Amino acid sequence: MAIVFVMQNRQAVAAWLRGRDEGSAPLRVLRRRAADVWHVLAILYLAAMYLVWIMAVEDGFRFILTATLLSALILVATRLAIVALSRGIRRLFALRAELQESFPQLQARTNRYLPILERVGILVIDVIAAFALLEAWGVDSFAWLATPWGHRIASSAIVIAGFAIGAIVVWEGASAAIERYMAHEIQGIDRTSTRARTLLPLFRTSLMVLLITVVALVALSELGVNIAPLLAGAGVVGLAIGFGAQTLVKDIITGVFILMEDQIAVGDVVKVGSHAGLVEGLTLRTIRLRDLAGNVHVVPFSEVSTVENMTKDFSRYVFDVGVAYREDTDQVVEVLRQIGEEMQSDEKFKDLIVEPLEVLGVDRFGDSAVVIKARITTRPIQQWAVGREFNRRMKKKFDELGIEIPFPHRTLYFGELKEGGAPPAHVRLDDRRAPEAEGGGNG
Repeated sequence: MAIVFVMQNRQAVAAWLRGRDEGSAPLRVLRRRAADVWHVLAILYLAAMYLVWIMAVEDGFRFILTATLLSALILVATRLAIVALSRGIRRLFALRAELQESFPQLQARTNRYLPILERVGILVIDVIAAFALLEAWGVDSFAWLATPWGHRIASSAIVIAGFAIGAIVVWEGASAAIERYMAHEIQGIDRTSTRARTLLPLFRTSLMVLLITVVALVALSELGVNIAPLLAGAGVVGLAIGFGAQTLVKDIITGVFILMEDQIAVGDVVKVGSHAGLVEGLTLRTIRLRDLAGNVHVVPFSEVSTVENMTKDFSRYVFDVGVAYREDTDQVVEVLRQIGEEMQSDEKFKDLIVEPLEVLGVDRFGDSAVVIKARITTRPIQQWAVGREFNRRMKKKFDELGIEIPFPHRTLYFGELKEGGAPPAHVRLDDRRAPEAEGGGNG
């Protein structure tokens, strides 16, 4: 009759156990499972009570009552432990405002681990609760851990979990340090910071691959897999891949040396072979350049024979100033120095110029001009902006002072007569004054 009563109220109790769709996801899953099997557990409990009564087991009812009370206490303690775990994890990983300001992405990365950590914690609590329930009903479950298999599984799980947690801590610590450095505001263009911004992402990727490999090998070793053949096989496969992909290996090796020697960094303007432009990205295999027209060139490091870096440490703009032969070169040099001093006192350009204009002197005598060479030292990548402004000011100053910037002259040769004289050159002067101007003059 008790079993019939349970079956008659099966649906109503199941609906009450399911309740509303509130609470955490693990709690909702637990409610649904309890609603599905509660009647089976109740029937088993009633059957156990009936067997104890009919077989007159000594102290049987006391045992069942004690086990029932202990089971209820264990379930309540399990629920409280799960709630405390969830709240504790959220409080533990709630970062302070100043810490979030120093590490902007740390909270987002931390939130990724919250569901995983919570689920793992709940699983551990559930396993402990299951063992405790078995103990409450007279099953010596914890004795299994003392067996060789139990000891091996427990120790392996602890070792794997320890290495995994250590790898996560190392990875997150390195990522936080790199993130803080990258987020730090750098005034001007710092060569050290530029190199760091190039190498740190590569270091982070390499660290991730290394940590994953170490944890995977440790896990396989703890699970009883002999990793020595795996390492030997990986070496053979790597050797085969190296022979089959020699260009790829050459790209990587060359890239490592170029990056370590600090030949190129992100933000430099370089010329690599026939390609030139701003370095937008570097990997261990390629360099990505964007030229003045906006075209992107991806050059493998294996094709890099020479590197022309135009913006390392500082930059220079070289002037070849051509003036007419009749001009006084000393006066021209003095004018150039005045223009350089004016630019150094200009608020817009004084921070871009590292050293004053250096006039190297008269460089050569051209076909139509005397060439004076000069140069100005600027911050990296600023030489073109400074050079264009200097050229603009120089043109205006030369026009103001009447200094001629000549264009190529050409001498016409009409040949020579047999008698030794030159043939006549007929030149006609055309008066191209406007007719209205002439009429006004006559008036």
